[in-house]
Order: sequence, then structure tokens, then C-alpha cells
Amino acid sequence: MFHHMLIFDHSRFFRSFPSFLLALALAATVGRADMTFEQASLAVQKGDPEAEFYLGKAYFTGQGTPVDLAKALEWYRKAADQGNAKAQNNLASMYFQGKGVKKDNAEAAKWYRKAAEQGAALAQTNLGTLLEEGKGVPKNCTEAAQWLEKAANQGQVEAAFRLGQLYFDGGDGFAQNYAKAAQWLDIPAAQGNVVAQDLLGTIYQNGWDVPRDNNRAFNLYQSAADVGFAPAQRDLGFLYCMGLGTKTDVVIGYKWLFLGSDQGDFKASHFMKEFQPLISKEQYKKARDLADAFKPKTPPAPPQP
Repeated sequence: MFHHMLIFDHSRFFRSFPSFLLALALAATVGRADMTFEQASLAVQKGDPEAEFYLGKAYFTGQGTPVDLAKALEWYRKAADQGNAKAQNNLASMYFQGKGVKKDNAEAAKWYRKAAEQGAALAQTNLGTLLEEGKGVPKNCTEAAQWLEKAANQGQVEAAFRLGQLYFDGGDGFAQNYAKAAQWLDIPAAQGNVVAQDLLGTIYQNGWDVPRDNNRAFNLYQSAADVGFAPAQRDLGFLYCMGLGTKTDVVIGYKWLFLGSDQGDFKASHFMKEFQPLISKEQYKKARDLADAFKPKTPPAPPQP
């Protein structure tokens, strides 16, 4: 009667963080820390690409001058044309976001590629993301994985997450590989990424290309469930009801299943029906009370790019 859980449709949770680094790219990069707007304005007269980048960033963020997206675009382009990788990345991000210019993913991909080929990890992440999603550019998961791996090897946690998910999902001519998915998902999971924690837990619970490890799956689900992530709450409830990775406790199991179901997770509701013969009315009420008293923990702050 009690079937092992299937893979949940995690894509809708992942896409709730759309193009994470793409959205942050403009804010994440920095120019010379000691350069003022006035100094940069003088330096650009000599064609200094770093100063041009700094002016672009200043006009985009309103740092030392009013926000002016047209001027931001102008100075980013001047610096990008001189090969400044940060400017190339941020120019691409303006095209991707459609800020100060008509949205154009193909143009964004062109400039991300120029920066990525210079070894800029953030641009490699962004280019890999565009190629993986195939929005405005031909979808190419194989090339996407290559850029994402380059970025992940430079410490880009978001790249490691996307690469891990890519290996987890497979498809579109890209071979599914749970061992590699686990390798890359382990990085964002350790940083508190709840989707990575739940996917990694699923891999270890099922023993897909890795030794089955219900204890590790339990700990991963617990971390994500504690901050309110519904799929992990459902999966944790399943483990409690089955006594996998922990002692059997249907009250605690139902508490977590309630919490997942309350957020619309249909599989949590399905498990509650399957496990119903194991729980008394009193236990059911106690589990409901525990769920109602649940207060999610504050998730850890995401790492800075």
C-alpha cells in the first residue's frame, strides 16, 4: 500500500527564483573601490575602460549621480567594446532585463559569451543559464553544462545548482546523471538552497547512482522543511511515517504532511490518505495542532556572488 515517493515536479519551485544571478548581475559587480564619480569622469577622457565601466554602473545604480539608464547603456557599451568583461556582463544583463533598452536575449547572449570567454564566472553562469533555458537563443544543454561547470569551478554557487539540476533532469539530448547531480547539488545544499537540499535528499533516499542513505536524506529534508519548503515537508513526513532514517513517528510524520498539504502539495495529501490506517483520531488531532503551531525558521542568507 505504501509506495515509495516519485520525483516531484521541482521545476515550478526552481523557476520561482528566475534567473537568480541574471537579476543580480548588475548589482553584484564592482569597479575600483576608490574611484569617485568625478575621478571616473576624468579618467574616461583618456579612454580608460575600467572608468567607463564605473560610470555605467554609477548611472545604473544612481551611485554619485542620478539614475540614467541611457547613459548607463552608453558607458557599459564603450567599456564592453574595449573588452571589459564586467561591462560586457552588465551590458548583457541590460539586454536580458530590458532595462534602458529593448529586451533582446540574443544580444544578451552575445555579450555574455564575450565575457565568459575571458573567464568571467558570473557571465559563464548567465550564458549557461540562457543556453539551458533556450529563451531567445537555441537551447543547448550540453554547452550550457560546459559553461556552468566552468563557473561552478570558480565558486559560483548558483552555477553549481543549475548544473546539478541539469544532471538531475536530463532531457533535450543531455544525459541524466544522478551521481554528477549529487556532486554539484551538494554545494548549494550546504549553502541552504532548499530545492538543492530536497533534490539531493531524493537522490540519496532512492539510491540513484549513489549509495542509498536515508539518514542523509532525512537531514537534508529536515533542513529544507524547517524553513517552510513544502516538498521537503512532504518528504520528511514520508520518512517519519515509514521509519526511514529516523524512528517511526506517525504524529510527527503527519505534522509535516499537513504542512506540505496546506501549501498545496498534492503528494503530501496523497500520502496522508495512504497512511491513514496507521494513525488514530487522537494522533491525527495532535499532528494537526503541531502543524498549526509550526513557525518556520529564517533561511540562511544566500552567499554573495
